[in-house]
Amino acid sequence: AKKLKRSHGKWKLYYETRVFKKEWLEIFPWCEEDPDDGRFAICRACNKRIKAHKGILETHQKTKKHLKNLSGSDDIDDDDEPRKSDKNELKNNTSFSIPMNGQSSQPAMEHILTEDTFSFFSESPIDAQHQAMTNLIDKLVERYHDKRLENLKVQNDSMLQLNAEKANLKRAQKQREIELRMEREAHKREVEEVKLKLMQQQHESRINAMEIERDAKLRAVEQELMFARQEYEKKMKLLDVQLSCMK
Repeated sequence: AKKLKRSHGKWKLYYETRVFKKEWLEIFPWCEEDPDDGRFAICRACNKRIKAHKGILETHQKTKKHLKNLSGSDDIDDDDEPRKSDKNELKNNTSFSIPMNGQSSQPAMEHILTEDTFSFFSESPIDAQHQAMTNLIDKLVERYHDKRLENLKVQNDSMLQLNAEKANLKRAQKQREIELRMEREAHKREVEEVKLKLMQQQHESRINAMEIERDAKLRAVEQELMFARQEYEKKMKLLDVQLSCMK
């Protein structure tokens, strides 16, 4: 059940945990507590595990399957028949109720649980309304699934288009990266060519400077040799004059 609990100044919604109560055995003698989990009950007629909730147990005991299983069950004694049950009224000028007296409950239950009664239930307006609601639910579910399938198809087409656009974008980015890399490589080659030309010019300038320096040294050596020859010639002439004077 929904409960409100105040915590830290705020009201919070939580669900109360229900457990099987022993007094329910008098109201629902066809059930017993689940030995493994106290939050559940076991219907001995249907061999079914049910939540330990009084409203759920009351709803279960009114189902066609439970009534049919209860009529054909041999392991539930006469003393275990329901002592309390709700009055079921059917429109279309037909009504019946389960007697509240424990002594006459067995004949009344046998009368209620005949094949004619089940056929009456299946042909009643309630069953027709139930069938109409079932058909409506089936149509709604089918329409929901068709709409969901259509949405999935649209989503799939959108995903395919998005994937194609992503692939085109990746190809464009890769092509742009290749073009940028080629531009960088071309620029790098141009820079290297400029550096090479500059280095070549510097090398040629050094060679020219070395040649100029060498020529200047050669000219200086030649001048020194010329001066030395002139001095030698002068000395030789002077020596000849002195020798001629001595003779």
